[in-house]
Amino acid sequence: MEIYWPSGEAGVYLRCRIELKSELNSKDRDLLRRRRLAHQTANYQSSALAILAMMLLLAVCGWIVGGTEGMRRALQGAAPRPDGTVISRESMYRWFGARLLSHAQVPELFAILTKICGRAGLARVPELYCLPAPSDMNAYALGGPERSAIVLTEGLLRGMTREEIAGILAHEVAHIRNNDTWTMSWATALRRAIDWTSLAGLALLRTRHNHGAMRASQPLATLLSAAPTLGQLLGLALSRVRELDADATALELTGDSRALIAALDKLERHHTGSVPMAVSAFGHDPMRLLRSHPATSERVGTLLNLTF
Repeated sequence: MEIYWPSGEAGVYLRCRIELKSELNSKDRDLLRRRRLAHQTANYQSSALAILAMMLLLAVCGWIVGGTEGMRRALQGAAPRPDGTVISRESMYRWFGARLLSHAQVPELFAILTKICGRAGLARVPELYCLPAPSDMNAYALGGPERSAIVLTEGLLRGMTREEIAGILAHEVAHIRNNDTWTMSWATALRRAIDWTSLAGLALLRTRHNHGAMRASQPLATLLSAAPTLGQLLGLALSRVRELDADATALELTGDSRALIAALDKLERHHTGSVPMAVSAFGHDPMRLLRSHPATSERVGTLLNLTF
């Protein structure tokens, strides 16, 4: 479409041309493919660095408490364990008050989920639960590729379109395929181990009554005092990275960035009562470090960068 706008001079016009492409050419598709691969690689590296930083912090705290043996015991105590999440109709009702949905009740919803799981390569389709909360819009994923469940609130099912629900389901399936429940459980175990080990180290340092020894150990005491906060910040950073990766994976599973962005916009309006703020508004906001999820504007910007 072309628009000619008069410039004020005789015979001179400003021309605005808008081109809409129904399909990307091979060069554009290759560029998007490389951009998404780079984004995925950066997410994996950031996740690994966050976990490694938490392990290093725990190792240092353990070394202060008991040298090499203390370091070994601290790391062993926070070693990753198999996902022990118990998912059953009874436990889901007891934990959340959620009821199991059957295929006969919502065949269209299961058709969407089955299609998404097929694209994700999941051998088992997650169980679907509905939380009777008509005034709330939210979704949760539990478990990993072997056994999983997705909980959707009644308000989300009523307030989202079919395409938007597909985007939300794809996001939760991404968490399941990426085994994020296990990853965040490991991060939580590391954080708790850091808390306990740092407290033990501080107690040990306080038992030293020699004034010279106390002065020499002051840097260690400062590190031990800051360790719980550092561990928490690293855990939150890991959570934000996993959320961005789940968004990117959801985009791959649905190919519908507009519906996913619209769903994020609705969730932002529902939870904050306002439209998403510009990314620049969060650029120098120290409070963003205390969030488990990236700002919606950051998530939308990332999706647009991976789409166009």
